[in-house]
Amino acid sequence: MEVLIVLLFLVGIVGAVLPVIPGSLITAGALILHMYSNDNYPLGVWLWVLVGVIVFIIDYFLPSLLTKWGGGSKRAALGAGIGLIVGIILGPFMIVGSLLGAFIGEYSQSKDTSQSIKSAIMAVLGLLAGIVMKLVYTIAMPLITYFW
Repeated sequence: MEVLIVLLFLVGIVGAVLPVIPGSLITAGALILHMYSNDNYPLGVWLWVLVGVIVFIIDYFLPSLLTKWGGGSKRAALGAGIGLIVGIILGPFMIVGSLLGAFIGEYSQSKDTSQSIKSAIMAVLGLLAGIVMKLVYTIAMPLITYFW
């Protein structure tokens, strides 16, 4: 059981960087498995599991939200998502794909280059902020679980 838990923690860390893998949810699942396998039911673990679910939800909406805050349109947010997926498929180009997708999406609607650049930058900032947030969670949870 311990090997499975460690593997889930590792997959969770990988999922913090790859958007196709729900890293924070997998890490939360590893926390639950660890708790039940050790007959240890502290209330704090459920709080950390809840934090993992909240991190997952925030990460889902963060790029679109920051794109909107940057004045971007729905097309910019959609373009960022499509660019992200294309970037992942073509290799480690998810940030470039998201940037180009948001730019193309915004430019196709507004025809304003400066607004399109601003929307694209905000979309990438949302993506990077989500990655950092997930990395902090997915790295901290195994450390807290095994060393605290």
